[in-house]
Amino acid sequence: MQKYIAARLLLALPTVILITVLTFLFLRVLLPQDVIDLILREYGKSDPKLRADMEKQLGISGDLSTQYLEWTGVAWFWGDERGILQGDLGKSLHTDRPITNELKRRVPVSLELGLWAQATALVTAVPLGVWSALRQDRWPDYGLRSVAILLNAIPGFWLAVVIITFGSLWFHWAPSIDYKDIFSDPVAHFKIMWLPALLIGLTPSGGLLRLVRTQMLEVLRQDYIRTAQAKGLSQGTVLYKHALRNALLPVVTVIGVGLPNVIGGTVLYEQIFTIPGMGRYLVDSVTRLDYPVIMGLNLVFAMLLVLSVILVDVSYAFLDPRIRFR
Repeated sequence: MQKYIAARLLLALPTVILITVLTFLFLRVLLPQDVIDLILREYGKSDPKLRADMEKQLGISGDLSTQYLEWTGVAWFWGDERGILQGDLGKSLHTDRPITNELKRRVPVSLELGLWAQATALVTAVPLGVWSALRQDRWPDYGLRSVAILLNAIPGFWLAVVIITFGSLWFHWAPSIDYKDIFSDPVAHFKIMWLPALLIGLTPSGGLLRLVRTQMLEVLRQDYIRTAQAKGLSQGTVLYKHALRNALLPVVTVIGVGLPNVIGGTVLYEQIFTIPGMGRYLVDSVTRLDYPVIMGLNLVFAMLLVLSVILVDVSYAFLDPRIRFR
């Protein structure tokens, strides 16, 4: 198993390198504006010498290849101790704060929100999807499929705005804007996080419900299920030990690969509920063209996606005994 994980990590390395190259080129070459232009415009100046001094001070002077090597940390071989390989993502161009320190504070918040959202979707979709498959073409099946389509059609962020608006108008209620850490005040933290986590999990739960239903219907028609039933095994054993485990394989894939997307999709919810996660950090950075922050966040999302894919691959062997590590 260790060899398999090591091999998957080595295979993922070229993907991560390609992502760093594309992210760097997009932000430093393709954008129509430059952060120095924005800063100088605020002060009403256009002095070339001042521009050159600011570029050198902010670490964005020199040719692109040198900047890329310094950002990734490959320049460490030439005596530069900064860069990703040394765990240094640089500093924000606007706040001059280390990006790594900001991410240490914000990444756990977004991860918690995304994990709660995925857990909400999973806990809702799996039992309802199984029930819908067992009641195929009956009223529970029709009702659950209609609910799944409705969940996919309603934007969660719109529902969040509606809840906050009418909650404040009709019930004099609004979510707290003062974020509390889970270790300092668990009760207040739960009051802040439960609603956005529920709303984020609503949209994927509709698709997961239909996926679980489809997979269960396909598995229940397999020969080994009929063999297990013919042997006299109980309905619960056949359903949960044989059918559900195999039906969950594509569900695990969707959840694992979709987790980084859910975390990245918390941007609007973090803005609406004033949660200090990666989403708000990214929005502020894009508005200010803060290159190091945007590149660092893109790298974090890419690493989350790569790790999710590896965890999905590893989990297959635990769900399906026919799959073995090679």
